Amino acid sequence: MNLSFAGCGFLGIYHVGVAICFKQYAPHLLLDKISGASAGSLAAVGLLCDLPLAEITSEMLRISMVIRSHKLGPFSPRFNINNVLLEGFHKFLPADAHFRVNGRLHISLTRVCDGKNVIVSHFNSREDLFQALLCACFIPVFSGFLPPRFHGVRYMDGGFSDNLPTINENTITVSPFCGESDICPRDKSSQLFHINFANTSIELSRQNINRFSYILMPPKAEILSNLCQQGFDDALRFLQRNNLINCNRCISVQTSVTVQDIQEYMEDYDPECKDCTEHRKHASRANLPDTVVHVLQSAIESANKGIITWLFKHKLPNVVRRITSLLPSVLPTSLTKEVYWDDEDFEETPPQIHIEKTV
Repeated sequence: MNLSFAGCGFLGIYHVGVAICFKQYAPHLLLDKISGASAGSLAAVGLLCDLPLAEITSEMLRISMVIRSHKLGPFSPRFNINNVLLEGFHKFLPADAHFRVNGRLHISLTRVCDGKNVIVSHFNSREDLFQALLCACFIPVFSGFLPPRFHGVRYMDGGFSDNLPTINENTITVSPFCGESDICPRDKSSQLFHINFANTSIELSRQNINRFSYILMPPKAEILSNLCQQGFDDALRFLQRNNLINCNRCISVQTSVTVQDIQEYMEDYDPECKDCTEHRKHASRANLPDTVVHVLQSAIESANKGIITWLFKHKLPNVVRRITSLLPSVLPTSLTKEVYWDDEDFEETPPQIHIEKTV
């Protein structure tokens, strides 16, 4: 079976949760081809190169926090998404990355000259792979004004022409938008109307509209953490529903047959295998690995700490001033209050309020 990851911008952390689940409970499904568009191509190359997903999660959260620290977000002159991507490629992708992914990684690109979709799967060097990934993630204006080249031709984000490239009928599709993909969120308020944008089925719902707002502007750390957890849970639910969580013995049988025979094998799958049953029971209680949970919690604590510090330094003194200025008018006339406040000493000593009774 093949995997396909949809393009989704900063919602790509949903793909990280899916990737963690597949590596932990269905590694046999990662032995064939993986395709992707935009952020989905990054998830695909990360799986094929067996990158440390905890570190990838940490890097994504760090970049998101940097973007949110700018007044203009990702459109700030001090932020360049292309430079950030290149730094990440040099940091995480191994020297033989192009050898590992040749013929297995399928990247969706949009040719600038005619808007046609192009799928590339062969890369001559590591830098050649970098260029293909930069083209796959290039959004006009957001990423710049001049699209990069791959083999002498200018390309931009494949999401404009094919946002969910499928290799064949045995492709498992993954999308962070509620719709008809194999692995995607299942919102409670199901809608009857769907739109098909660049080969991606998306349900018209309030939740999806909220998700669209996170494509170019990353949400706060708590929402990113929930998206990662949701990706893991949705992938686990898919694997459970399709009996794709198996013991090592059954996995070895599956990987020994050809791709065309896997579907026939699954039809004859023996659900009475005790080891498989036990493995599925364990998976039903599974959660994100502790290393990833620690990364997510640290990001949330760091973000909250920053908010509290900013509040105490900039907003709280003004709020207290306003409250204390109203106190004489609301206290009984038999009480008088004097408030002493020193901005310079605020961080070191809390404000002291003295109330004296008058006889």
